[in-house]
Amino acid sequence: MGQLPFAEEDSPNERHVESRPRAQSDIPVNPAPDTSRRRFGRRSLVTFALLGGVLILAALGCDADGHQSILSSTPWTLDGVGGPVAREQLLLFNVLLWTMVVVFVLVEGALLYAAIRFRRKPGDPLPPQTHGHTPLEIAWTIIPTILILGLGVWSVIVLFKLEPGEAVRLARAEGREPVRVEAVGHQWWWEFRYEDPLPGDEATKLVTTANEMRVPVNTPIIMELKSDDVIHSFWIPKLAGKQDVVPTKTNSMWFLAEETGMYYGQCAEFCGTAHAQMKFRVHVMEDAEYKAWVAGFAEPIAFDPQSPEGKGQQVFLGAGQCVTCHTIGTSDVVDPETGEGVQHARMQTFIEYTEWLAKRPDERLADVRTGNEPPTAFAAPNLTDLACRVTLGSGLVDRNRETLRQWVRDPDSIKPGNRMSELAAIYQTRLDHRADLTEAQLGDLVEYLSAQGPAVCLQ
Repeated sequence: MGQLPFAEEDSPNERHVESRPRAQSDIPVNPAPDTSRRRFGRRSLVTFALLGGVLILAALGCDADGHQSILSSTPWTLDGVGGPVAREQLLLFNVLLWTMVVVFVLVEGALLYAAIRFRRKPGDPLPPQTHGHTPLEIAWTIIPTILILGLGVWSVIVLFKLEPGEAVRLARAEGREPVRVEAVGHQWWWEFRYEDPLPGDEATKLVTTANEMRVPVNTPIIMELKSDDVIHSFWIPKLAGKQDVVPTKTNSMWFLAEETGMYYGQCAEFCGTAHAQMKFRVHVMEDAEYKAWVAGFAEPIAFDPQSPEGKGQQVFLGAGQCVTCHTIGTSDVVDPETGEGVQHARMQTFIEYTEWLAKRPDERLADVRTGNEPPTAFAAPNLTDLACRVTLGSGLVDRNRETLRQWVRDPDSIKPGNRMSELAAIYQTRLDHRADLTEAQLGDLVEYLSAQGPAVCLQ
């Protein structure tokens, strides 16, 4: 009971069982049914077709001439990028990419050839086993090592060229100094601050603007990158690669634009609700035009109190409460004691207030009772050269009187998640969160803001 049945020749009771090694050809092979092979073949074809379709769609989405493309329309000449930094980065990218493509094609090609040419057919015996080919193994060890070392050394050399010291070297080789610009990332806009926009010029001034940076052509620009809230990433694809903007830390990068025109930038690090709408532009200008912009920045403009501009100024300073966060008509006046400007002071106040909010509730309550609660102020774009800007809302819409009116009336309709409608007092007194201003006040304010800018922009 409980014993398994045995064939007669395999019976455990058989005393004399002759055993012999089985020939390799005697090993049974169970070929897969033809239907299974056909089904597998069809699945493979469908898979390859889908992968091919994905690759084609991905290729169609690439536009080397796009505003924010890092690629060049003619990779062999690197035309289409705007300066030496972007050119060095693109050349390194192309060499690394095509080296990997060649290696991939050779290795995968050899693999596919071997899989097809030497595939085992039904009924075939097992192939003879070998331990390898020593010269071949040495070759495919040495060649990748040489490739990796060569590309690695070159990458390090390129990284040194991307350091700001290279910008200083290039500028001093021509007997001048680079222009230094401080870029501060805010949720969700960019502030640009020039402490010395005309190096070597005794009549220089502090210039602070937002979202549209202006620089002279063929001049090395050193960027000092800061953040007053979260991590951002500064990126001008046609001029230079990405650089993180980290709170409490100053990172640096440089670029040089060889042609005048407009270059497009973007925050490349997710930083909150309106991250995708945190754009900026770089205007590359001729030297004379750039100097005229600097010279005319924050020059006093007198308005007739009864004119639309004069009435708009009263709204800006009064009913609109815009002056609480925005600076206008000044080159960000510097406090002689601290050496910092109005915008910078607002940024520092915002940081201190944010740190205070991180305290425990009982500590905040104690500060309120003792009068140690920090003031609330928020850095907002300097509007002194608003007439020079071609966009609003950090590059979202073209600037004109209609879009400016819509922006002031209802910022959320243009840029959802913006801080102006969240923080400014005039948006808190209505249920629809629109500006608590009359149409006449809005019209006057638009006229006043549209008149702000150096003469070179108002012509």
